[in-house]
Amino acid sequence: MGKTQKHRMIRTIEESIDRFAGEAVRKKVMEDSDSITEKTDKSRIAEWAKDAMERLDALVDEETRVQIMETCGYKCADVHRSVIYRAKARRKKYKSVDEFLEAEQHNPPRGTRLVREGHALYQFYTPQTFGARCYCNILTKLPDEETISPTYCQCAKGFVKKVWETCLKDP
Repeated sequence: MGKTQKHRMIRTIEESIDRFAGEAVRKKVMEDSDSITEKTDKSRIAEWAKDAMERLDALVDEETRVQIMETCGYKCADVHRSVIYRAKARRKKYKSVDEFLEAEQHNPPRGTRLVREGHALYQFYTPQTFGARCYCNILTKLPDEETISPTYCQCAKGFVKKVWETCLKDP
C-alpha cells in the first residue's frame, strides 16, 4: 500500500514557498504538514493553515508573501478550471468587453461582487451568501472566533487575477 499524499493545496503552498523564499523558510513554515492529507479533519487543516501563515508572516517580507500566495491562487484556478470556463462562456454572450463587464457588475455570479474603476476590476467575495466565511476548502472549518492573516487572502487575489486575465485575455 502506497504512502498517503500530502493535501494538494498544502503541496502548492510548499512549492511556492520553496520557489520564492527557499528551503530554510519552507521547512519552518511547513512544520507539521507531512501528515495533512485530503482526508485530514478540516478543523485541523484550518488550524495548521492559520499557524503556517503566522510563521510565513514572521519569516518573509510582504512582497515575498504576496508573491507566494498569489502563485498559489494561480495554481488553484488551474485546478478549478470550471470557474474560468463559466466566465468565458458568459463572455461569449456579449459583443464587447464593456458590455460583458457591465452585465457582470449588474448580475455577478452568486457570492461575488464586481466593481470596475477605469481599467481596473475589483472582485469581492461574499462567501456569507453560502453560509461560509471563505471559499477556500482549507479554511472552511476555521472557528468563527478565529482569524487568519490577510496574507492568506493573497491566494484569492491570484485566483481572481487568473480567472479575469484568462477570460478577458488582458492583465
